[in-house]
Amino acid sequence: MALSIETLSSKIGLPKSIRRSPVFLAGLALRLLLIVCLAPQIQQTWFVPFVEHAIAHPSLDPWTTFLDDGGTPLAYPYGPMMLIAHLPTLALGWSLAAASGHAIFLAIGFRASLLLADFAALLLLNRLFPQHPRKLLWLYWWSPIALYVTYWNGQTDIIPIALLLASLVLLRDLRPRASGIALGLSLSAKFSMLLAVPFLAIYLWRNKRLRTLQTPFAAGLAIGLIPQALCLFSPGFLRMVLGTQESARIFDFALPLGHTMQLYLTPTLYLLAAYAVWRLRRISFDLLLAVTGLSFFLVVMTTPAPPGWYLWLVPFLVAHQLQGDRSAILLTAALSALVIGMHALISPGATIEPFGWTLAEPLAPLAAAMSPHVASLWMTLVIATGVVLILQMLRERVARNDYFRISQKPLRLGIAGDSGAGKDTLARALTGIFGSHTVVHLSGDDYHVWDRYAPMWKGLTHLNPRANDLQRFNSDALALMDGKPVVCRHYDHKAGRFLAPVVLQRNDVVVVSGLHALRMPRLSKRFDVAVFLDIDEDLRRAWKIHRDVNERGHALDTVLRSLERRAIDSQRYIHPQRAAADLILKLRPVNQRQLESAASPHAIPLKLSAQIRNGTYHERLARILIGICGLHLDIELAEDSDEVGMTIEGDVSAEDIALAAASLAPNLQEMLDIRPQWEDGMTGIMQLMVLLQIEESLKNRIR
Repeated sequence: MALSIETLSSKIGLPKSIRRSPVFLAGLALRLLLIVCLAPQIQQTWFVPFVEHAIAHPSLDPWTTFLDDGGTPLAYPYGPMMLIAHLPTLALGWSLAAASGHAIFLAIGFRASLLLADFAALLLLNRLFPQHPRKLLWLYWWSPIALYVTYWNGQTDIIPIALLLASLVLLRDLRPRASGIALGLSLSAKFSMLLAVPFLAIYLWRNKRLRTLQTPFAAGLAIGLIPQALCLFSPGFLRMVLGTQESARIFDFALPLGHTMQLYLTPTLYLLAAYAVWRLRRISFDLLLAVTGLSFFLVVMTTPAPPGWYLWLVPFLVAHQLQGDRSAILLTAALSALVIGMHALISPGATIEPFGWTLAEPLAPLAAAMSPHVASLWMTLVIATGVVLILQMLRERVARNDYFRISQKPLRLGIAGDSGAGKDTLARALTGIFGSHTVVHLSGDDYHVWDRYAPMWKGLTHLNPRANDLQRFNSDALALMDGKPVVCRHYDHKAGRFLAPVVLQRNDVVVVSGLHALRMPRLSKRFDVAVFLDIDEDLRRAWKIHRDVNERGHALDTVLRSLERRAIDSQRYIHPQRAAADLILKLRPVNQRQLESAASPHAIPLKLSAQIRNGTYHERLARILIGICGLHLDIELAEDSDEVGMTIEGDVSAEDIALAAASLAPNLQEMLDIRPQWEDGMTGIMQLMVLLQIEESLKNRIR
């Protein structure tokens, strides 16, 4: 038996640290004992007879057939997926009961389906929180609420909850169609899981990188709902499932509005919660888990919830406890004790089959002695504890969630450097990893005062601040950072003229690049990361000549004269901006002589020199670049400051850069595009270093 359990657990992906744990094995043994020895009253009275009838009298409409044969409409208020989940193990139990003449196998078969769903929920929670396997066992596998509701009280809510967890795991893994199907099946098991749907929809809409997943997710959801939709033609289903009084509980908490109307508080609070989540600019997956759990909490705590509803809270309580401190565990334990103690007196329990014992009789005097006043006080304690947990989750899981705090403002990146230093190249590379749908790029070239044909250029160069409308550049950049759209004209370098004005809308990432992007303190201090590109002068000249002649159509002699004229302005106006940069990046040829012989300056091997300020990631970066990317590195620490110098040389592929980013900045992966466009070579290293500098800056922002 132990070997078969070990083999099964291994095949379905349960890690060895869990499946061989005495805590897991003891919990499994307890569940098997409860399945064999306990007969929950609601299962014996309602659920098992319905499913047994469905097996004994096969029908495409088991609800109507059951009612036509004299069954009670209270027997099975669940959807078709719940029935499908029960049928395999119950059919096996039905066969064993028929062969042996012992009806107990029928009930055991029904309860075995709950054990499988319970096991699946553990597996899925481990997928969500793989870093805490042992703690997860104590918090979920030995959860008093999960054990009481599923095995003592006999509720079947573990099945739709397991399907909802499957939907969340699949969505996190970017499998939208499968996630939608799992969510649809969860709704087809118990329509109460509809509470999670608005939050998943908001998550997909608010994260622009995920919007391409909306159509396959919706298609999957429609597929998952097909069983439920087909049952809408069943009169028995409409009466037993959609006509159940359980869903009407959400209208019990109300305030009078005049003489004839009421304000239903539970729907009101739920809608307000959904609106508050909608107002968030971006939502991480961890934040999705938190707000979905809070929505369930709001409904359960503001209704006279049956025992099964408290099971909805368990996965989210587990998540809260895994990420919280001891107070979260103590509050959850208090809530568990209060809920179980209350429902042990007022809800149906179970019979211990081998002895025919039941706790109903010894508890009957206590239940009879509980006055409405005492019951109300007890329920008040349950709700008060739940409200404290809600407030704690709001504070710890939402308000202090790093992604939540970051999402209130856009990510702000500034790039400055000389003409031809690669500002636009780096801006495009950063747009590639964040996604064009997430980035708004403000270019300083669009704020030149005159086009190329204006006579003023004979006396001034673009590098001179007087040749640029820096006041408007500064104002528009700050407006985008504050979430406001701006109107700016675009400078066409090839034609040398300005194009019609366009509207730049606010976005999650604001990239501001230009000759003078770091010149103005009011703007430069607002950047989360300020980058200065200090390219090797010979390389910059070669790049600029190649770009202006081959791409922009300028005459070679015109470009050479421009370079000479700009040299003085570059030293006067551009290079002093290095002092405002967090990251100074300088590309140099590996072999200077190759500049003279190469057909294109973009084809020669390069090395990158970087100066890092306000960063502590250089050692981690060095280990990964050497170990994963196989690069050569030199690190130099400044004696009189916290500045770190790095020189990086070698060939590296975009795939290796992607692996390095996932290892070095796992917490920022949700900010990147679904398929980030990492670059080969030193441009990819520059993308990686900017990302790490972003992580460092955001840590400081949320402190």
